Amino acid sequence: MRKAFTFFTLLTFSIISFSPAASAAQVIVITEPTHRLSDGTFFDDLLATKLTPTGELGRLVYTKVRAVRAWQVDPATIEEIVAMSNGYGISNGVTPTGQQVAKDWIDQFNRVSRFEVITALSYGNPSNYWAEEIIAKQFEYLNLTGQGRLESILSKSVNPATYKNEVKQDLNQASLNILNYSQRQINLLATAVDQAQLDPQQLRLAQLLNPSINEEQLKFLIRDYDKYITQMRNKLRISGTKFTVTSTKEDLPITVANSFEVPVKLKLSSRAINSKVIVVPLEDIEVDARSKKQVLLPIEVLAAGDSRILMQLTNLENKPVGYPVYINLKLSVISPVATWITTGAAILLFIAVLVQSLRRVRRRGNE
Repeated sequence: MRKAFTFFTLLTFSIISFSPAASAAQVIVITEPTHRLSDGTFFDDLLATKLTPTGELGRLVYTKVRAVRAWQVDPATIEEIVAMSNGYGISNGVTPTGQQVAKDWIDQFNRVSRFEVITALSYGNPSNYWAEEIIAKQFEYLNLTGQGRLESILSKSVNPATYKNEVKQDLNQASLNILNYSQRQINLLATAVDQAQLDPQQLRLAQLLNPSINEEQLKFLIRDYDKYITQMRNKLRISGTKFTVTSTKEDLPITVANSFEVPVKLKLSSRAINSKVIVVPLEDIEVDARSKKQVLLPIEVLAAGDSRILMQLTNLENKPVGYPVYINLKLSVISPVATWITTGAAILLFIAVLVQSLRRVRRRGNE
């Protein structure tokens, strides 16, 4: 009995010791620089070539191996492959060729990785150096967001990101200025809207920090991203217009628009550019999701002529969001001051005429 137990123990130990799971796993890294513009449109069809069985990404999933594999996967890359598999267009008008190729690649990846460990890379596999410089405060959130997106696509749990891309990307000062400016705008808007509303812009910035993007392509993509940030800032906006004011005191109808998917609470800062108008501050305003709201801005006119009001949306801490707008005013009204001056002059003139008349009467009497 004891011999049988010893034999069973040794056999079990041998199986565990020499099983593939106990040996070092082969690490397979799946990551690819972006092939899309900020709005999701593909700018080339090179990804389709790389997904074929003989392509760079295709060989990683189609080549048969006996060793156990451990996968490190960039969520951004998987999202682009999924987008391609759903049908896509190319910005230069070239006919796309990769929809079926992408579908086949995803099916193959799911088959070979079904029982193997998958670890998420940081979204876009950005350079750790620039991630620390530009998006350090958002990095943990980005990793959690990327992991969640990858789990949603693969319908399985994946390990959180731990790998850091230590390759330093070459960024010129102009590109660096745009990226830093973009992050500041995202941070400002995050004080007024839910962070998830800004995920597309935040994740896109991380993608652009991938050091494998070549220099010329990076310049092109950053210019495109700059326009994308402009669109994001303009989601909270004031409609510019002009008014002709005919009353001393008037309420100007100002339209505030919110294109985000959530309601926002804001302040409306306003300042007249000259002393012809006094602007009365407004209370906080709330604008529903994907809607416009008209608010009445009280003003008081002190003098006729032209004036402008500089208006800016801010968060509740008075930090600016969106773009400032000038409201042009044509002041076709006689102000109280002007009325007093005119009335006073008329009275003085009347008195002068009366005095002159009295002098004439006295002169005639003396004669």
